[in-house]
Amino acid sequence: MASSLPCKDCISGSIHKGEPLGTDTEKMFGRSVYISPVPEQPKGTIVYITDIFGWTLPNARLLADAYAKEGGFKVIVPDFFPFHPIPLSSIDAFAPVNETTAPSFLTGLSQKLTLYPGLIWFLYRARPSITTKLIAKFLEDLKASEPDTTIFTVGFCWGGRYSLIMGTDKVKKGTVNAVAALHPSLLSVPSDIEGTIVPVSVGAGTKDDLTPPSLMKKLEEMYLKQGVEVEVKFYEDMIHGFAVRGDTEKEDVSKGMQDAKKQVLDWFTKHL
Repeated sequence: MASSLPCKDCISGSIHKGEPLGTDTEKMFGRSVYISPVPEQPKGTIVYITDIFGWTLPNARLLADAYAKEGGFKVIVPDFFPFHPIPLSSIDAFAPVNETTAPSFLTGLSQKLTLYPGLIWFLYRARPSITTKLIAKFLEDLKASEPDTTIFTVGFCWGGRYSLIMGTDKVKKGTVNAVAALHPSLLSVPSDIEGTIVPVSVGAGTKDDLTPPSLMKKLEEMYLKQGVEVEVKFYEDMIHGFAVRGDTEKEDVSKGMQDAKKQVLDWFTKHL
């Protein structure tokens, strides 16, 4: 069983306001990374695996900063793409957040026609046979350099799939302590979660067409059959992508985002 191709909510949403406070580092184990302001005595390290908009998306960096400040973790957002991510100019082409962000008909059509080939090319170049090894190596190198550090991964949409994979035996045992994923997309089940060896927390909206409640329940059943400690949370009326690209001006969406943030921080704090 596999989730379908990316839906419109994978490539739409809201750009959040605010100024990320961390720093860019040119190379860490061969990858460019953004590092949020590090707490004086971090509890552990969270490696944030982004959606298809990549490591420079302001939303990702602001959320990483919140994990660091509110959770007391060191948070690293690596650039796991060997190419440019989907451009931010495309974020409202399919499902504008509101009328003020909606492009004109001709502009929107042009964006869609441009985006589809780029999306297909992205998925090919970021295919699992390449991406799984790339992320696993980064985590293993990080653990080798800081053996006493407790490492977690969290991922969203495209990155959610790989966060779940990082909890399996495809990564050297002892590298990662627990993983979390919000609305993971393009999952291949059961192959992506076979051999899971760490606790797993997953969340998605009840109106998520790509990670629907039926798939979430199936995931939970499969994890339990493996004897994996698993937490599955449903967010009422939330759509795919809400936890990182939701419209903060909408009270219910803002609450969903805050609750999803708490889900991740509580899970990692529990498994320190």
